[in-house]
Amino acid sequence: MKNNSILKYSEKKQPGSNTGDRRESQTADNTQERTNRFCKEEVEEGQSKSHLQQRAEGQSHTFNFRYKYEKHAVACDTSKTVLDALNTNKIFRKIKKDNKEKEIVIQRSKGAVPRAAVKTDFPCCLIERHELLDVSFIKNHGNVATKKKTTGRLSFSNESKSLVIFYIKTKGGKKVTRLMKNNELKKKVEDVCVYAFKEDKLNAALRRDGRFINAIFKKQCALYNLESETKYEMSKTVEHLDGNHFEIIVISDKNQPDSQDFALSDDSTEINEASAADLKEIVDHNEHPINTEQEETQKRNTMKSTNPATNSPEIIPHSEEILAILRAQFKDLLETLKQRENLRNKSDIQKFFRAEYDKSVQSFSEVYKIKQLMRLSDSVCQIRVEGSARGTGFLLFGRFVLTNAHVVKEVLESPDKLSSTRKLEAAFDFERLDSKVKLVPVKKQLAAYCYITDANKCRLDFALLELDAVDEIKGRPELLSYYSPGPPPKSGEMCIVGHPDGGIKKTDPCFIIERENLQEAADKHISENVNFIHVMTQKSVEDKWDVYENQINYNSCFFHGSSGSPVFDEHCYLIGVHTGGYVYPGEKGRTRSIVEYT
Repeated sequence: MKNNSILKYSEKKQPGSNTGDRRESQTADNTQERTNRFCKEEVEEGQSKSHLQQRAEGQSHTFNFRYKYEKHAVACDTSKTVLDALNTNKIFRKIKKDNKEKEIVIQRSKGAVPRAAVKTDFPCCLIERHELLDVSFIKNHGNVATKKKTTGRLSFSNESKSLVIFYIKTKGGKKVTRLMKNNELKKKVEDVCVYAFKEDKLNAALRRDGRFINAIFKKQCALYNLESETKYEMSKTVEHLDGNHFEIIVISDKNQPDSQDFALSDDSTEINEASAADLKEIVDHNEHPINTEQEETQKRNTMKSTNPATNSPEIIPHSEEILAILRAQFKDLLETLKQRENLRNKSDIQKFFRAEYDKSVQSFSEVYKIKQLMRLSDSVCQIRVEGSARGTGFLLFGRFVLTNAHVVKEVLESPDKLSSTRKLEAAFDFERLDSKVKLVPVKKQLAAYCYITDANKCRLDFALLELDAVDEIKGRPELLSYYSPGPPPKSGEMCIVGHPDGGIKKTDPCFIIERENLQEAADKHISENVNFIHVMTQKSVEDKWDVYENQINYNSCFFHGSSGSPVFDEHCYLIGVHTGGYVYPGEKGRTRSIVEYT
């Protein structure tokens, strides 16, 4: 990526954008009903000359599916979907059960683009006789739309009597960093096969398919015919796309005009207000943090009158003072949570507690991992210059401490020597403000120092400091022995231990952002803080933001003062050094960051 590339696809999140999944699921129901109706009528010659005209009702044909080199025959009514047909096979049902947590991938062997993957609702009447379908499974990241119950129905034209199929590459064209909701699908197949009715609009067909990210409907995208080099706008019908092979391209970075967006009647209700109501009782305390004794008495009397049952909860005696203190602290705690998780309103807070919090507590929640991290954290220290915090470091081996080069860059006297007039120390055990900190002086001669970007676009930012005495810190783990060799993990849990904001030692468990999801994570942050887009743009130019080949990306609350902190993977192995982030001044000048990295 070039400088400033992390801001390339910033877009403002539109109100009601969460209707995409409802649209997909509703359209899927409608198309399923439509397909069943149509497959009972005559199928005209479509995308392939080998498609024979036939009456589907009461007829069946045979196709085969292959799983791990073994082939199995399936006989099906042509009015069914591919998954319906496969489910009639006992062997397939067992295979699916064994992979119930995964997403199924079905690849055709025939058609204009062999090996293209079809959806499970692909009509059997479009599968050729004796065609071989390859069945496999990929990890389901939970970002693929699932079918939801809908009550609304589209009205269909009685003249719709034909289907078309077309093919789209899973990797988009120029300016498209991500296309498929499940990136594992992009790794598995090069093309997907999409079916639709002739009078369907292209954006409606792709929404119903459900495998494409919603961003392609917000940006001005188009299909690019790889043979004729013709562009097809999303608002056009699909009747002329039959059998063609396309790539999705971006015409303009501007948001799609409302008139071109896919219109769909929807009688389902938004859940935001109802969801926010779940937190109403808690958030109301923010407005009235301290109740008087009279209010508490009135509340107890009300509870007794409305809840005569003897097993109803009662207020703990003499708890008013503690309750008042907790309520007084609630506002600050809520504000901290909103800043850390980029939450803007009550509904966002509710969603965080229901979804994100449930997920985040899985990270390093096992007791043995906590004990291991606590033991390893004894080797983490604060780097101080003339008594002032500059960053974080950790005992790598022997008497050597590793930190970032930029932490000590300003106190260099020469490329391999620290300032002779300024005192640099490593402060161990700074875990409370009243802790008895062990201050260990650092030698002036640097053991190693590197602050470059090499020819492979890998960023190297480290300094190896030698301690002048180690008697005070004997017995602490040498983290080099916990280093995990080989390529760093691309996903999963991780934990940082350091001294953010020059304060006491803290830990921050978080999740690694997969490389292919980096742009999406950046876009999400930017869209949620769109009022500061000009500040981000300015900082990206000033600081020459770039994405390096060897960095691990994540969202953390560790900013200034935490550079040089050790980063551990989900098995408590050392995988990197917390180096920095794409930082900018947010609301009231508070430090914010789009993404952080090692």
